[in-house]
Amino acid sequence: MNSVVDYYGDAEGVLIEPDQPEAPPRHSSFPTLSIKRILTTFHPHNEPGGRIEYIYRVAEEVKRIRPDILVIFCTYSLPVLFKLHPRPPFVIYYAIELTSPYGQFDIVMGRHINSLVDLIIYPEENRAVIDAQLCGFRDVPIVILFNCANSLEDSFNILSPEARNGRILYAGTIDIIQTCFDYFLHEKMQHIAVDLFGKPSGIYKEKTQHALSNLKGAVRYLGYVDGQQLRELRKAYCYSIIIWRPLDDNHFYACPNKFFEAIADGVPPITAPHPQCKMLVNRYKCGIVMRDWSFDAFYEALQQGVKIYGTTHYAEMVENCRKAVIQELNWEKQFEKINPYLKEVR
Repeated sequence: MNSVVDYYGDAEGVLIEPDQPEAPPRHSSFPTLSIKRILTTFHPHNEPGGRIEYIYRVAEEVKRIRPDILVIFCTYSLPVLFKLHPRPPFVIYYAIELTSPYGQFDIVMGRHINSLVDLIIYPEENRAVIDAQLCGFRDVPIVILFNCANSLEDSFNILSPEARNGRILYAGTIDIIQTCFDYFLHEKMQHIAVDLFGKPSGIYKEKTQHALSNLKGAVRYLGYVDGQQLRELRKAYCYSIIIWRPLDDNHFYACPNKFFEAIADGVPPITAPHPQCKMLVNRYKCGIVMRDWSFDAFYEALQQGVKIYGTTHYAEMVENCRKAVIQELNWEKQFEKINPYLKEVR
């Protein structure tokens, strides 16, 4: 949204979001945008009717604003488009998530947007292929923008390999089922220096919380920190672990922000073989890819990382992270991909 506003110079950017009690506002982080939170009687994600109420109120707000450019984020918000008559002059559908997990209604809805959108954006190409086949997208440009939140200038602000703390970072969702938290509890892991940051979640949340409070050996839990704190802390680590169990297409075709954030901070990722992560690590030689999602593969990859830490090979991986950001993995470079389409309504 900031990039669209910057592109048009004198444009005004309005961001509409659901009011979620568990997700407090971060409006001060985006001073160039007018941000409006929509309060609903029912929780917009967790309760039946919450989404319907949110969509209705957003549609009324969009009608009031009458934007020249409308960006719809995710199929969750897509019904708004069907309530706008006429539709805005230029509509971007930013498909952050796959359609299929939302169910048959959203799949059918996706089959009726060809004449309603001017550009579709996906963060991962396999997701784009799956949705295009499922929803029958046709005659609408589809662009892949990697989930790079960092700026090009971030590649010049990394810590030298010699100044790292010698530990491995895991930051994100801590879940026994989704993110392999059980791997960190394995006896073999007790001599691997790993720091965990994040919040326990999932159906075994209480069990996970108990395990975090009783960690032993070299694995430590250091609680939850916000994005800015994490970025400052991450730079001192030697690697960052990226892994989700491939439970479904969303998890298998992961395109995680933290993968790109680690590379931007010069911290080589140790990643499970999610296709996009594997492709980019192999392209730039900037990390380590696990052979599969098993514990043995996880442990072997971490052992490999520990073995080469402090060597010239490790220093080359850090430098390759910097090169990857300069060449491709920065937001400015990604946003350039949609410039030709934005110019059509300039």
